Amino acid sequence: MGSEVRRAAAALVARREERFATRRGDARERVERALAPMAFSSVDVRREWAEGPGGLELVLHLSPMPRLQAWLRAASLLQLVLLAASVWAISSEEASRPVAFLVPMVTGFVVLAMPIAGAALGSQREGEEARLRKAIRAALADDAG
Repeated sequence: MGSEVRRAAAALVARREERFATRRGDARERVERALAPMAFSSVDVRREWAEGPGGLELVLHLSPMPRLQAWLRAASLLQLVLLAASVWAISSEEASRPVAFLVPMVTGFVVLAMPIAGAALGSQREGEEARLRKAIRAALADDAG
């Protein structure tokens, strides 16, 4: 499970570029129509059309959402604050016994929950990217069959 969590967490913050080549003359309209109703919460999608060796190419630039990166930084800062509070609660004579027990316990739960939350968000991003690729391939597919 550890490698799966690492893979999902790496996918969460990865920046990628994907290319889809087509010879269709109406490719832009079809792709725009296919992607118009789609909304993404964990991936920022920029589309760019370019001439490639095989004809027209759709270039997708996929990057993490800025608010997601801010959330990850805030979560890291929260963990640091909780860790410092735990050290204080355990070593301080001023902290009551319930505080000396609860603060480190909450810190432990947060530390254990972060990889699970990261894996969940990474899996969500991978799902959104797969949905995006499927919609583009369907829009660019030849209807002659």
